[in-house]
Amino acid sequence: MSEVDLIEAVSVLRDEVLDTVEHGDRDPPGAEVFDALIRALSVGGESIPGLDLALHDSVARRLAWGDGEEVVLADAEMVFDRLMTAVERALRDPADRMVVIEAATQVAVTVARVVSLAAVGRASRDRADRLREEMAQKQLELVLDKQRSSIVRMELETRPPTKY
Repeated sequence: MSEVDLIEAVSVLRDEVLDTVEHGDRDPPGAEVFDALIRALSVGGESIPGLDLALHDSVARRLAWGDGEEVVLADAEMVFDRLMTAVERALRDPADRMVVIEAATQVAVTVARVVSLAAVGRASRDRADRLREEMAQKQLELVLDKQRSSIVRMELETRPPTKY
C-alpha cells in the first residue's frame, strides 16, 4: 500500500480509535496522540522533528490545564491499544501493520518522554517550594526567639525591685 493510502486507511480509523461518539463535539482524550501518529506516518518513519514539537505542545497544554500525568499516559495507552485492534482488523498486509505499529510506538514513547520531563520539572519546583517554606519557617522561628528574649528582658527591666 502506498504511503498516502496507508495514511488514509489509518485516518479512517480515527473515530473508532478515539471513540468520538462517546465524546460528541469535544476533542476526545488522546486526540493529540492520534494526530501525531498521522503526522508520523506522513513523514515515512524518518526522524520526526515536528512530531516532538507539536506533540510536546499538546501534552504540555493538557498538563497545564490540569490533566495529571497518569491521565495523559492512560489516554495515550488507550489510543495505542485501540489502534492496534483496529489496525489488525483493517490492514491485511503485515508490512503496513508494522509501519503503523512502529509509528504508534514512536508517538507513545514521545508522549511518555514529555510527561516524564514534565513530572521531573514539577518535582523540582515542588522541592524548591518546600525548601523555601522550610527556610521561611526557620527565619520565623529565629524572629520569634528574638521576640521572646526581648519580652523576657523587658519584663525583667520593668519589674519593680523586690524588697528583702
